[in-house]
Amino acid sequence: MNLVFMGNPAFAVPALEKLVASDYQIVAVVSNPPQKMGRGKKMRETAIAIKAKSMGLHVIQEQDLNSSHFIRELEELDADLFVVVAFRILPTLLITIPKLGSINLHGSLLPAYRGAAPIQWALINGDEETGLSTFFIAPKVDTGAVICQDKLPIRPSDNYGTLSERMGILGSVLLVETINLIESGSASAIKQNDNQATLAPKITKDMTIIDWSRPARELHNLVRGLTPTPSAATIIKGKRIKIQETRVDNDNNGSNYLPGEITSINKSIVSVQTGKGHLLIHRVQLEGKKAMDIGSFMNGFALNIGDRFGN
Repeated sequence: MNLVFMGNPAFAVPALEKLVASDYQIVAVVSNPPQKMGRGKKMRETAIAIKAKSMGLHVIQEQDLNSSHFIRELEELDADLFVVVAFRILPTLLITIPKLGSINLHGSLLPAYRGAAPIQWALINGDEETGLSTFFIAPKVDTGAVICQDKLPIRPSDNYGTLSERMGILGSVLLVETINLIESGSASAIKQNDNQATLAPKITKDMTIIDWSRPARELHNLVRGLTPTPSAATIIKGKRIKIQETRVDNDNNGSNYLPGEITSINKSIVSVQTGKGHLLIHRVQLEGKKAMDIGSFMNGFALNIGDRFGN
């Protein structure tokens, strides 16, 4: 079976590796063109483009998915199936090009968390379980009939980085199982119940700003869902700081401090008052610097009890 693989981030790499190791033929890999990223604004390729090129695969880096040249190029590949993992929304015309259709690997148990950021929102919402789904792509995003699903627990220590890594590996296995079923003609796709659908919209910059009036548990989950990137952020003494590792002290107030104020400090922990309970900060990143534990951070940035985050 001839496949065209489409993807961008590291989450999709295990799936590409698994398919290359299978009996299927990857006739092309489609990914975004290089983009300027980071402080130096250097041109960087996607994780999938880098991996595909290192494996000697034919790589197509296209920005305009509606380009007539791009569409013609895909048609000439004569693929049996398009396999999409964390790529972009495909125009309807592309979905129907392959003989057997187009499938997607999604990081949730659909119809839960339809959208661009399912893994992040599962963590932000404090879920204890998540999963992956494969489905036939339909014109409306993440609404197609589900072929296979698999569950996995969310560990208390998980953040976006660790959870997406585990899900990428599990998803690669699920994807191969799905393609096996399609090839054998035994895939049974089940229509999603739209009444049970929830959304996982793209994370915007406004969503990353910490509101210290919220409960500590909610802020802890926000940090988990946004670490290592884009990270939950706040201001202290006029400097923007990213908070990347926290714990919850308790869910009781019992304090005269205002939300955002530092209530206690030791070498490895800074305790901050929230709308309910205290958030214990363990790891931070000053803008433009590397992430470090809070003790190392305070060696070069003085913090005192009563200082207030968010100002």
